[in-house]
Amino acid sequence: MKQRISIICAILMMALLVVGCGPTQMGTTGTIHQVTDGAGVVVTVPSEPKRIVPIAASTEDIVLSLVNPSRVAAVGTVPNNVPDASAKVERHVKASAESLLSVQPDLVLVPNWVSFDAIGEMRNMQIPIYVYKTPTTVKEAKSVIHEIASLLHVSDEALIASMDEDLKTVEELANKHTGPRPVVAFYSQFGLTGGKGSTFDDMCSYMKVTNAAAQLGLGAFDNGTREDLIKSNPDIIIIPSVVYTSDGTTPATADQLYSDPALQGVKAIANRRVFLVDSSQVMSYSQFMTRAMVSMTQYIYSM
Repeated sequence: MKQRISIICAILMMALLVVGCGPTQMGTTGTIHQVTDGAGVVVTVPSEPKRIVPIAASTEDIVLSLVNPSRVAAVGTVPNNVPDASAKVERHVKASAESLLSVQPDLVLVPNWVSFDAIGEMRNMQIPIYVYKTPTTVKEAKSVIHEIASLLHVSDEALIASMDEDLKTVEELANKHTGPRPVVAFYSQFGLTGGKGSTFDDMCSYMKVTNAAAQLGLGAFDNGTREDLIKSNPDIIIIPSVVYTSDGTTPATADQLYSDPALQGVKAIANRRVFLVDSSQVMSYSQFMTRAMVSMTQYIYSM
């Protein structure tokens, strides 16, 4: 009997040694732990993921600036702001369960603008997916970068420092300006946009300009007409260089605005103050959003 008890005890000890008293082991990825994501879902994630899939260009901007590309299993198909790092990742996927399963990720990072059905399908297929809340302000973008860095078990100090340096440059340029705040319009192929509560509206507060769309009462998801552009009579018009759409629409161009007879009375048109800004930066919520702010501020306060 004593011998049998000894054998049972030995088996239990071996089991404890294999399982361990800490987090559960997860193949070759290492330890895992549970976190609550931006959607309020408790998710089991690796402590140091090695097959990461960032969904959306801004997510790729952040992830590929934080970790070596060897830790990234796949990226999407939309251009991002880190092409050199992206080129080192061979696989490309879409935000679907079928596409993601093909690369066997140990962590998928998804912004909450991805459809609820697609996220649900990924979860049902046991894909380890972490949903984060899409930021709309510089402050929120910094918070998301810190959130993702913590998940990846890396430091975000350099990225945040680069954003702070950009913001310092923006402040210095804006402080050199005297007189009334310039009125700035953000104009895309959809019309006057970037109203109150939008990311562009937040950028305007740093650049110390009046947001034309917000001044007219447009909200974050409203699109003003050409008549609204005329009514706002902006000093400067900013247009994105490229738009990430697949509906066949054509981005607005400076030449189109300059040649439009109806716009000739608008100050920005009369004074040739329409500027093209890289849309991959200005429409980003990664660390590159402050890079776009530097470019816009340089244009706005140039003489």
